[in-house]
Amino acid sequence: MIHTFELLILVSYEDFQHIFSMYGVKLDKYRYVRAAVKELNRKIKKVFPAYAIARTWEQIDGDWNLQLKVDAVKMLNRGTITEADYDLVELDIRKFLTRHFGHSDYFDSHTLTRMDYRLDVELPDPKDRELLFHLLDKYTVKFAYKKKIKWGKDENGNPQKYETSQYHKCKSTELIIYSKEDERIANGEQIQPFDANIIRYELRLKNSHLNSMKRDDKGGKGRSKQLKIYFSYQLWKEYMEKHVIPIVHTGDYYKITEAEKIIANSSFSKRKKESLREFLVMISKGNIDTPKKHMSLPTYRQYLRDLTSLGISPILIPKNFITKNYNSFPNCLKNPFKI
Repeated sequence: MIHTFELLILVSYEDFQHIFSMYGVKLDKYRYVRAAVKELNRKIKKVFPAYAIARTWEQIDGDWNLQLKVDAVKMLNRGTITEADYDLVELDIRKFLTRHFGHSDYFDSHTLTRMDYRLDVELPDPKDRELLFHLLDKYTVKFAYKKKIKWGKDENGNPQKYETSQYHKCKSTELIIYSKEDERIANGEQIQPFDANIIRYELRLKNSHLNSMKRDDKGGKGRSKQLKIYFSYQLWKEYMEKHVIPIVHTGDYYKITEAEKIIANSSFSKRKKESLREFLVMISKGNIDTPKKHMSLPTYRQYLRDLTSLGISPILIPKNFITKNYNSFPNCLKNPFKI
């Protein structure tokens, strides 16, 4: 349910200096504070691998803002973090603060500035994982201001296609779907037991979104920017339903022959059955946005709902799909995203 999050705490100038001196990092040695923070994080992670200082800046009165990044998975050393773990997480944060500042009072006035929700699903067969990311490539290029990003850059700045990940980003939220195992390999990190065969659906709520939700007007929820408020299964579920399902959809993936059988056995009229087949073929030849060019938006949405009612994903498995690794793929792939 939870992956990482960031907390903003306001510390005195003396405590700001103290945390650097604890690790032998001399602030006056560096021209920029961020260079000193980078060195500080390198040393902190040797002792507290779940923690890092993401950002610092000075207040007018001389106090300092510390934006603390916390990895709940590394903190508890297990893949599943739920609402029931909140007390353990808060206790660990308080121990970290007490270790560095002599008390944990700063947590009492913290501000949540980022929350990364996640759903981990296991796909043991590498063939299934490769097929899934091919199918994900057919999904919408834009939803709720989030744009799909298919290409990035490698370490040399050259264009690089994301083969085992997919990004949907906007200024306030991000959805990233990726192979956790491949990510570990790419970063030169050890694959933990809870990373093996895992596909992660990660929804990142950034500070601008949390600020919007704090408002009492303009679509806000009056929701306090406190860790405990967002450490909620119900809230996680609401976010997954609102931000992830409209992109990845529900229903299992089928080749056209299998989808036809399910549609044929449905209670829909003959005309609707023919229309649904044409709808699927249209998407298969283009992407999930292609039918919007040929029908009204209400009809488009109704067809998606019809397929959902039948347990069919709108994305078909290509009939003769071949890759450099595999010559054939199954007729059906269970949709791993299930809440």
